Amino acid sequence: MKIDTDGSPISLVRIDTEKAYSDLYTLLQSYINSNDLSAWEQIKAKIDYLYSNMTLLLDTLDQETDFKSLVLCQIAEGKKLLFKVNGVGINVIDGITHGAGNAAPICSQWPFVAALMRYFHDSLNISYYQMTFGEASTSAQLFATTYSALAGRTITCESTLEGRNGNFYGGFGFYFVRKYLSDRHPSGHTDDPMNGYENSVTGEYLPPGRANDRLMLYDLNNIYSADRGRTIKVTNGGNYDELTIHKAVIGGDDTDKADYPGCILINTPILKMHAQDLITNAIKNLGIGLYPSYCLEQDNKTFKYSHYTTFKSKLPHSPWVMELDEKTMLPITDENGDYIRTKTLGFLGTQCDIVRSVREQGILILNISDAIHIVNISHNPDGLSKPIPEGLMFASLDPLALDYCCARYCNNQLPLMDGKALMKKYNWPTEFVQIVPLPYISDHNIATTTGYDSPLFRYYLFDYAEQHGVGKKQYYVTGYDTLTDTPFVSLDGHLGRIENRYFNELITNTLYYNPTTLIHHLQLTILSYAKCNDILTGTSIYNEIMNLFDENKDGVIDYEEKGRGYDNAMLAYLSKLLETGTSKKDSIKYNFLTSQYFIKYIDKDWNLQNIDFLKDFSLITIANIAYELSKSEDLSPDLFISNMSYGQGLWPSWQTAFYIWWTTTLYGGIHRDQMSLNSLYGYALQYADMISNNSQYSSHANAINDYFKDCTKTKKTLPFTLYVPKDYSMLDNIRIPNVVETDDKEKLFTVVFEEVW
Repeated sequence: MKIDTDGSPISLVRIDTEKAYSDLYTLLQSYINSNDLSAWEQIKAKIDYLYSNMTLLLDTLDQETDFKSLVLCQIAEGKKLLFKVNGVGINVIDGITHGAGNAAPICSQWPFVAALMRYFHDSLNISYYQMTFGEASTSAQLFATTYSALAGRTITCESTLEGRNGNFYGGFGFYFVRKYLSDRHPSGHTDDPMNGYENSVTGEYLPPGRANDRLMLYDLNNIYSADRGRTIKVTNGGNYDELTIHKAVIGGDDTDKADYPGCILINTPILKMHAQDLITNAIKNLGIGLYPSYCLEQDNKTFKYSHYTTFKSKLPHSPWVMELDEKTMLPITDENGDYIRTKTLGFLGTQCDIVRSVREQGILILNISDAIHIVNISHNPDGLSKPIPEGLMFASLDPLALDYCCARYCNNQLPLMDGKALMKKYNWPTEFVQIVPLPYISDHNIATTTGYDSPLFRYYLFDYAEQHGVGKKQYYVTGYDTLTDTPFVSLDGHLGRIENRYFNELITNTLYYNPTTLIHHLQLTILSYAKCNDILTGTSIYNEIMNLFDENKDGVIDYEEKGRGYDNAMLAYLSKLLETGTSKKDSIKYNFLTSQYFIKYIDKDWNLQNIDFLKDFSLITIANIAYELSKSEDLSPDLFISNMSYGQGLWPSWQTAFYIWWTTTLYGGIHRDQMSLNSLYGYALQYADMISNNSQYSSHANAINDYFKDCTKTKKTLPFTLYVPKDYSMLDNIRIPNVVETDDKEKLFTVVFEEVW
């Protein structure tokens, strides 16, 4: 046995997840709401635990790389540390309850950042005034508006990152990083980490070179002001010839180098499964996260990388990018009805262009990944994410090596020797594979057995990134497992411990994936299911999927085959909807129009534009429904195919999965007693109830049922009409009030009050 010693070094430490994050936001809520000092002391103890392990992690990396000397050399030149987090959701601390917000599981954890900043201060003797903090969150402006409405005064974007503005609490939580650092500040030090907080509150901007007596926080999105951004050339760019980036990151030009000396970039992602890609970690935290949303084109009228102030919808998220109508944000077709599209390098070019360009500006990048809870299923603040307690912390100077290592760990559930044997047997390109559900025909049913598959078979970012100078794929791991008191190493890229001279491999028990990339990630599973359904029910789902996704017709759908280009179109449209406002009415309207969007544009017969660009996405959605139904603990008869059941490992027919998705979107369920306010019908009812009935129904738990009872009793209905296709106005053979069937393309899936949605 020969452990790995070549390639980019990666430091790894495993810790106790309970000591790190358990009850964190309950404790913080108690401290904020009740001034519970004991709760704050418990939080500080957790961060102390993180700090001691951060010291172990980074001291181990320093032994391999001498990165401390590199950092101190650049600090001496006048550069500042810039801690770049993943703050995709911002609402980590809820603005109303002050407990865990919907973004708490999916953002970089502020205690992790606190431990990391303390390490650089205490271990390298770097002043807090030589540090900065920054993020280019897609939701900062949205929550600044939301929080301002709650607080009754202006809450700046910077304040949303602080998590506090006077007596208002809500946001990421950097204020509590400051507070912890202040409480743990060594005596005799004159730098005060609280200095700079007031700049966030007031929005008073100081460039890094002038902020010599404070720790500044920067909204890296905002380069509206011409002196905050700099445009640089991209060498051999995949998607871009030039990029505009905040000067707090890349430094200024010869005219303002003193104000913008450049940074040492401390990249602090949280490891998650991504909705448009394989993972989000070191590369994506920079490769998407450094693009500014508020960056004007030369015409000073439109943004470079976004259509509106939220999602960075102009960045190619997939190879095909559709041309959109600037008013409706819907795809444009030519005279033949074909979508007008541009072929790009998708995420490959988008991410690698900016990461490599930043490095070419002489920016030293240190990547520290929080995999203490690896985020499964969803990377968005939608309540669907499932944080898995793995207890891992990674660090490397090489973002590519780090991401390659993390992707291999997340997508490997077989021991090294077993994986290599199967790789040889089946001629796989890698032995890093997952144990996946494999549908097969059993009598009249689609049952499930065990199969082996890996998204790494079909994923090319790592190869492209290596070819384009982002880093190296080859790595070796060194570190320590504090739970077993044994050293970490790697063997042929596999993580493990040395115990009694034997290699004990570290393997996850979790099937990691994101439902939005289900066809790409669990491809063997979904295509096998489609084939089984075709045989049993006479459909042609397999061919439908392959025709839309398998662009090169090689029988495999890789991550660069993302359909006809719905990713950017979706982001642009949803960005447009988010501009409507943040009131309760606006929220209901946003939810209605979002639900409407995802069904209206899957069929050309359902809209005046004669477009079906979301059909691609609907296939992924239906496949997810089928997969979830197969995992149900209850056995149920299929809704369309006789002698067929689903649940307990049996899969439904595609027809049943489609119907359940469809009726759930329309009504919240397939039966009247399952109807929900979180549906097209429910949103319409809520709004009508609000404008005409003082929300008398929707303020109660059984709103729809109560409304139906009153409709039957009084024959009076709320003032709205929802238009649906033929055969969809009834559930359980009973007509639903306020619903009208139509084949009028203009009316389908719209609702009429005094206005029309």
